[in-house]
Amino acid sequence: MQTNIWFSEIFKEQQGLTLKVSEVLLKKQSAYQEIFIFKNEHFGTVMALDGALMLSDVDEHMYHYALTSYGLQNLENFSSLNILVVGGGDGGIVRDLFARYEDRINAVTMVEIDEEVINASKKFFPKIASAFSNPKLDLRCEDALKFIETAPESYFDLILCDSTDPVGFAAGLIEEDFYKKVKRTMKSHGIFCAQSGSPFFQKEELEKARTNLGKVFAEVHTYYAPMLVYPGVVWSYTAAAEKILNKNNLDIGDFIKN
Repeated sequence: MQTNIWFSEIFKEQQGLTLKVSEVLLKKQSAYQEIFIFKNEHFGTVMALDGALMLSDVDEHMYHYALTSYGLQNLENFSSLNILVVGGGDGGIVRDLFARYEDRINAVTMVEIDEEVINASKKFFPKIASAFSNPKLDLRCEDALKFIETAPESYFDLILCDSTDPVGFAAGLIEEDFYKKVKRTMKSHGIFCAQSGSPFFQKEELEKARTNLGKVFAEVHTYYAPMLVYPGVVWSYTAAAEKILNKNNLDIGDFIKN
């Protein structure tokens, strides 16, 4: 369907991003959020959840590379890895894990609360959602906050939190109690990495996440990468562990290339 409309995300009444909608591909309300997928002449296929831009064809590789690579670089001396992905319904995290590191991976458990996001991604972002059929993937459509309570102890080498902003059903993902439960499931050398929002427009949320992580883990490090459809363009990611070997930011050149 051809349209002459614009999509706008206004962020905390401070700034926004407006994209022209050349074609509406999907607009539906799931049990958890509104899913809106559309075409834009520059960004290609774009996804927004509850009015917040999530990814586009042009920039999704930047986000997924940033979240997957940092922890794996700090686990380069380990193999047969067990990895937990919290959220990640578009499939980009598991795609990058298997594309870059499959020979080092034993199993990936992905816990995404909204099955409709997975289904929409398979249809409209097939290249991003290409690893959902990997035999090493255990895909679960359930609440990650509940899953982590009964997950096996000292099992995961790496936990990646690819969640929406910490509001509503995702609000508990930056609380100290959640981080304590996460640590219980991690091996002694394990790394936790999460997207932690805009350092310019989500300062309170970022500081809360860092403070609560610091109460649970010995070391906390925030690093940054570009993401074109996110507020402020520069996005933060925060890692926590008992020992972080490499605290350097990732090479900016890796984000610009496809």
